[in-house]
Amino acid sequence: MFVAMFGMNDPKQTLLQLEGYVKDGRFEMSEVMATQFTDMFLSMKKRDYPTQVMLIRGLQILSDVLVLREKYRKAVTSTKVLLRERRRLVGESESLGQEYVDLHRSAKANALAGKIRKAKSLFVKAFKKSGGCLSPSIDAMDLIPGDKKLGKIFISCVENSGPVIKTGSIYCLIPEGLQAVDAKQVLAILGNEMFKDNQHAVVQHQRVSSQITAIEQGEMVANSRLQKALDSLQPKHDYYEYS
Repeated sequence: MFVAMFGMNDPKQTLLQLEGYVKDGRFEMSEVMATQFTDMFLSMKKRDYPTQVMLIRGLQILSDVLVLREKYRKAVTSTKVLLRERRRLVGESESLGQEYVDLHRSAKANALAGKIRKAKSLFVKAFKKSGGCLSPSIDAMDLIPGDKKLGKIFISCVENSGPVIKTGSIYCLIPEGLQAVDAKQVLAILGNEMFKDNQHAVVQHQRVSSQITAIEQGEMVANSRLQKALDSLQPKHDYYEYS
């Protein structure tokens, strides 16, 4: 039925088409295709490794589209299946990204569906699994505002996020090996009422703000990590000192 509906014999091509539809904003068609795609693989009792990877990628797309279409309860169900099927995958796949991103997906869907307790649990798991990714903690602050435990996690992530980096016209914080976030969005959250008497939050607000200003005024390089890496490649001594 799937092949007849979309005229495809190659699931890999279908995934590429799905991703293209999402980029083009064709969310209704994306939902239909992703649902058919994942149902087809879920109906298989036995799946080899490549098939399982394609199923998980299809579930990721479906979950994202359902959130974009504000079908939050369906997104909760989709992300639940996604996490279950990901646990069945032996080993990692570069095409799927890191596991904490799927925990983040599920946390966001649950929060938007009003399942706050479950969402909080998943946001905490995403933090632990990622080793301090800022992106899930930002959504946690937006979707479950005022929660003290999530607030502590957010501050911890900011403290370990490294220096502000400018990419294009955007000022970012990029914890080593993790997702980039908008530094000005972080500043806005640090300025929330819940953090007004939190000294750690005040220190981080000052740090991020001052680094943005320093980059704007040319007093700090836009990518200090890159500069540090380049500096490390420079010879420590002048060759001619020894000639």
